[in-house]
Amino acid sequence: MDSPQISLKLINANILTMDPSCPEAEAVAVAGERLVAVGLSEDILRLSSGRTKVIDCQGLTLLPGFNDAHCHLPGLARRLQDIDCGPQRAPSIASLQALICQRARSRPPGSWVRGFGYDDLLLAEGRHPDRHDLDVAAPDHPVWLEHRSGHASVLNSLALEPAGIRVDTPDPPGGIIERDPATGEPTGTLFEMQAFLRRRLGNTRDPREFRDGMKEVDRVLLSYGITSVQDAGADNGVERWQTFDDLLQAGVLSGRITMFAGIERLGEIAAAGLGFGESRNRLRAGHAKIMLTLTAGSLNPSRAELTEMVEEAHRRGFPVAIHCIEEEAIAAAAKVLAANRPFPHFTPEGEGTLAGDRIEHCAEGTPAALELVRRSGAMVVTQPGFIFHNGPSYRRNVERRLLPHLYPAGALLRAGIPTAFSSDAPVIDPNPWPAIYSAITRLTSDGQPLCAGNADMQQVNVAEALRMYTFAGALAEGASSEKGAIAAGKLADMVLVDANPLAVDSERLRSIKAVMTIRGGEVVWGQV
Repeated sequence: MDSPQISLKLINANILTMDPSCPEAEAVAVAGERLVAVGLSEDILRLSSGRTKVIDCQGLTLLPGFNDAHCHLPGLARRLQDIDCGPQRAPSIASLQALICQRARSRPPGSWVRGFGYDDLLLAEGRHPDRHDLDVAAPDHPVWLEHRSGHASVLNSLALEPAGIRVDTPDPPGGIIERDPATGEPTGTLFEMQAFLRRRLGNTRDPREFRDGMKEVDRVLLSYGITSVQDAGADNGVERWQTFDDLLQAGVLSGRITMFAGIERLGEIAAAGLGFGESRNRLRAGHAKIMLTLTAGSLNPSRAELTEMVEEAHRRGFPVAIHCIEEEAIAAAAKVLAANRPFPHFTPEGEGTLAGDRIEHCAEGTPAALELVRRSGAMVVTQPGFIFHNGPSYRRNVERRLLPHLYPAGALLRAGIPTAFSSDAPVIDPNPWPAIYSAITRLTSDGQPLCAGNADMQQVNVAEALRMYTFAGALAEGASSEKGAIAAGKLADMVLVDANPLAVDSERLRSIKAVMTIRGGEVVWGQV
């Protein structure tokens, strides 16, 4: 048999492989899209190669490409184009109005104005803005403003009209239309209605604007060394699949995408001949996404309805990924999954293409809730970056008993629950390094601990955090035999960074940067 034609060699690197059989190395050889050798520089250089590109990494650290196991690519595209209304730019409703007014003046009347990132708890007025606040700022433009969490929106009067939200409009399933208690008129503030709004309003930007936004998403992800993402849209269906496929084929997107299927879209997904794990042009069919919330004060869907959804997904051959923030939701999901387990359990060292059920976020991971998760056999995909970005707000607004258990990476690890990290972008920036920093320190963006004293015992070490953002992300989607580690036979997805995360102090972790990103043996961002 002919030896593979080596197309790329990386030498003189400090390689952290995430492969337990060979944790460290200093050089790799690539043929086509895959790694064919991992070892010492002198050995790799001796391999017959012909016209091979050789990159001297000059002692920098090489890692597997990051796998963001839960994010929202179209939402991130919108955030990169829309008005940043976060607390630093809009500490009050008046300042928020000024930002919206400024954007409206630069756009033709009737065109959409969109903003993101406001936080009602941090606004000076201590409330959500309403339709009237937005009407004053942009009387001639429809306005759509999204809360920092992604679970609330505010529309002005010109936006409520095409959305069909009027005084007699009933709350949609799982959503809440806030109303004036005196008149019953919608205030413009809507909860858990993003999918509803997308269906009613369609695309509020032109195709070129959307394409430009997705191209910027690609640049941002590659600049962070993220080579794989899992799009967790709860409304994803055949149309979204085709959009991703078109963008990948056109070269607008360069990485690998696993697309969740909205539980209500499984029928159309199956009719299109797409099964779980099916892959086309770097696009892979992922878990069935279920939203489980307590926004209205009780579980939605109910436990009985959740059971039906899980059973339906399993009948169609899809494991599920259940959105769970609150401890009650986590407990309910874990109990349902424990009773419905046709898929193999995850194990932290798992290999292969099969994947099991998942709990997304697990934000309020109390000991009692995590014990139920452990019994369920589910994997958890959580976001330590929320501790970094939202920690100051959590200290002020989260119930004190829950603070030590927010996004509990350490407790998940000690319980033996397989865990992957993700960003949930665009809720926060997708940069993995601030998240890794907070996972090992439990410090927030202001350098302060989330919890005082020894109340918070959720730290993990750097090696564990790196594994959760690389190998565990691949495990979470059932692709750990293909990626997530630097090992012969796996896809050559890697990132070269400007510091050794195992050797620097914890403060330096938050500012580590990618120098070069490689996907499938090609340098797709940066250069040594």
